[in-house]
Amino acid sequence: MTTDANDFEEPFLTDEQIQNIQNFDSLHTSSKISSPFDSLKISSTEILENIAERTHCPKCDKPVKFFCYWCYIVVGRDSKDLPRVKLPIKVDVIKHHKEKDGKSTVAHAKIIAPDDVEIISYSQMPKIENPDRLLLLFPGPNSKTLQEIPRSSFDKLIIVDGTWRQASNMAKNNPELKNIRKVTIKPQKTLFWRYQNKDEYHLSTIEALYYFLREYNEVYEIPEETENIHSDGNGYDGRYDNLLWYFKYFYEFIQATYRNQKGKKHFTTRQREGYIRYE
Repeated sequence: MTTDANDFEEPFLTDEQIQNIQNFDSLHTSSKISSPFDSLKISSTEILENIAERTHCPKCDKPVKFFCYWCYIVVGRDSKDLPRVKLPIKVDVIKHHKEKDGKSTVAHAKIIAPDDVEIISYSQMPKIENPDRLLLLFPGPNSKTLQEIPRSSFDKLIIVDGTWRQASNMAKNNPELKNIRKVTIKPQKTLFWRYQNKDEYHLSTIEALYYFLREYNEVYEIPEETENIHSDGNGYDGRYDNLLWYFKYFYEFIQATYRNQKGKKHFTTRQREGYIRYE
């Protein structure tokens, strides 16, 4: 659930361009201001700031920084240095085969939650087994909230990943996907850096998964737990915040890049006004 490939206007930074930039430290530390992620329990991203060079993926040998978009392997650091998140439900991401890898956030989920997230190419999607036990995260008039769905009625979550046009086509027209029960989440404003020809409540894939898990926690997990330690006041204790670890880093890096070059480098004028926070 990302943006349409035709919706971009230069200049902007793709994840691949971010991987090419060498001087991460000076950009990030010289422009540190408050971040919308400050209230979340996300591990320090300092180890990412210290990665200066691209490294060849040990599996496909492509030169990448941070991680490989194709193999979902961490490079430049030991994977043990990264935060890990255990999800309460298995997640299959159906990734459109025409979606550019560097424009998708789905790799973040696979690397941070490797035991619970699987990424499947839409062109190679196998026959779906037990569709009655699945939920498809996608908005629509027939979508239900988790409050309306008994926890005992599903075993796995499916997410479609691609531009909004691609994702909509998969969810609505694929003969198997279109008949799966659809679940939706409360409206949330996106922080995604890519301009999209949609309103600000259309989320990137990693944001959508994160907010789904927060609601899952509030609806199913908290009522079953007798003790709620380290609560943020609403019951949620931050257990899934690290899913946004890469997303937070890229967001803050892009903000710092454009703040440091104010008047020289301009973010796309098609992005909503005030996206780059100069103060």
